[in-house]
Amino acid sequence: MKRKTYLWCGMVVIGLAAAALGFTFRPSDKPLDPAFIAQGKAASAAVNDMGIRMVVDLAAQRRQQNVFISPLSIFMALAMTESGAGGATRNAMRQALAIPQNLTDDQLRGSASALMKVLQAERGAELSIANGLWSDRSLPMSAEFVKRCRESYQADATTLNFGQPSAAAEIEKWVKEKTHGKISGLISPEQLRSMRALLTNAVYFHGTWSDQFPKNETHQENFRLASGGGKKVQMMHNPSISGAYRKGDGFEAAALDYRSSHIRFYAILPSPGSSPEQVLAKISMQQLRSGPREIELDLRLPRFTLDYKEELEESLSRMGMSAAFHSGADFAPMGSPSFFLGGVVHKTRLEVDEEGTTAAAATGGLISASVSRVKTLVFNRPFALLLCDTQTNAILFAGVVYEPGP
Repeated sequence: MKRKTYLWCGMVVIGLAAAALGFTFRPSDKPLDPAFIAQGKAASAAVNDMGIRMVVDLAAQRRQQNVFISPLSIFMALAMTESGAGGATRNAMRQALAIPQNLTDDQLRGSASALMKVLQAERGAELSIANGLWSDRSLPMSAEFVKRCRESYQADATTLNFGQPSAAAEIEKWVKEKTHGKISGLISPEQLRSMRALLTNAVYFHGTWSDQFPKNETHQENFRLASGGGKKVQMMHNPSISGAYRKGDGFEAAALDYRSSHIRFYAILPSPGSSPEQVLAKISMQQLRSGPREIELDLRLPRFTLDYKEELEESLSRMGMSAAFHSGADFAPMGSPSFFLGGVVHKTRLEVDEEGTTAAAATGGLISASVSRVKTLVFNRPFALLLCDTQTNAILFAGVVYEPGP
């Protein structure tokens, strides 16, 4: 986090296996308009491209350590911030976010808004997305920028006295509420005092497996660490899951659906000699969408939790966004020529057990009666994972697991 005397805009995004926005769409009995799905695909493609590149970049820096982010949360927070940028700063942000330069501002906001509506229309799983704008009374955001974020990103706007501890407490309350208590401590009172604006996004997800793991099948097994050692983990076991097996160049995978939901969990096991991030770098969502129906998957997967926090400035700079993190940045459309992006904080939590998955994130910016074969897949060494929407292919969460917790 930079310590400078300039005014700056801090950004926070929160992502979970549940998502939250300044408002919540309630599921209805009406089928989702196919036009929303089609319109949201431009934003979805950018989310996926940016998210995979970031996981690969962070994994390379952390060297055989866990990485778990919410590409959706990071993208929404930064796309909202990008709408308040101009000139070279805007172009740099678009490069990092994998937004095509020929996509107009209206098209980007329309696609992002449509993607949120598709995701918020989820029925079987609990999925919420929330955006917030926070500005200090000494330098409020422009009315036009606030209006734009409210209309396109359904963002709540609040003005506070950042110098008072109560301001950080109010933001902390918002983060906890939107992530169902899974994310806390995103921004400290000390950090907030040096800010003039804060953009937040929160995502929360909770889903129940379509094919749950019998609890009496969970036993302690050894998980082989990349360092050569081992760790005892609680290994869940489901001996027969139809249509869940996937195989591609350098990997095998399990595709696990959630009950009455379009969201799907992919656990991706690299071939021996490859790392999880190497597999993610070249994988395509099309490879994962469907698999051989005749294979019954005998699956062992660790029951685990992950807590992750990252300052994303260096990674985003390597992805082309360094122009946004300096005092010469152009955020004049946001309300002041003095604004620049002082940092991007991202915090996540993942819980995987026999019943299902809970995930949360914050950022501060998915049977034949014929003869079947049986394939056994044991995730007892480092693996990658994706949590995706099967309608838009949007990656909600992505990561690599080198050491399952706790």
